[in-house]
Amino acid sequence: MSGLALEINPALSPAQYADQYVAGRRIHIPQFLTTPSVRALVSYIESFRHWNLHLNDGNKHFDIHPNQRIQMSAEYFSTLRKSVDRGATHGFQYIFENFPIYDAWHAGTCPQPLSILFEFLNSEPFLSFARVLTGFEDIEFADAQLTKYSKGDFLTVHNDDVQGKNRRAAYVLNLTTQWRADWGGLLQFHASNGHISDAYTPCFNALNVFSVPQPHSVSQVSTFAPRSRYSVTGWLRTG
Repeated sequence: MSGLALEINPALSPAQYADQYVAGRRIHIPQFLTTPSVRALVSYIESFRHWNLHLNDGNKHFDIHPNQRIQMSAEYFSTLRKSVDRGATHGFQYIFENFPIYDAWHAGTCPQPLSILFEFLNSEPFLSFARVLTGFEDIEFADAQLTKYSKGDFLTVHNDDVQGKNRRAAYVLNLTTQWRADWGGLLQFHASNGHISDAYTPCFNALNVFSVPQPHSVSQVSTFAPRSRYSVTGWLRTG
């Protein structure tokens, strides 16, 4: 896996999507990476085992590490899930698995394939693509986390606007090889009248980009979904 080489599909030009992005403040770009590079990356991610359970309690964020999860009793985990479900009824709530690529890379603890991925997301080809696409010439770097949504996981509506984070846009690189819309896990955009104005199915090798702030959510993955939903997500940020 040390030979992983990630490359943007040479058939894509950010200029061809820029007008649509500016008009709608979001875009879905299929077949973003070249096929060999994305297949190698997905093969690694599907065998990855170092997932944190990522959830919140109000404004407090928690990462439950794998060794901590092993020590949880079934009763405790059931109580935890019920608490999460209650939180989702009326407020901002999420639960899914993640690996914090950005933090691990800066700490020097990021596995090599994910380090290569992070360095690709911060390479001039990717950042230049993002600047032309969004019109934000001051984008300087991308942060990143690897995410895994399994049965019952979700992320309720929010807008990503956090003071001091300097987020110009959010991105989602979808890495699930096969997915159906009725399995859930859709990236949903919320209109002011309470309706869903748009939604993206997590299509394999598609890049979704949307401006910040913008109300959005990830719908709950169905109990009958036969696999997990994988993606790399983060924000395109200024200094």
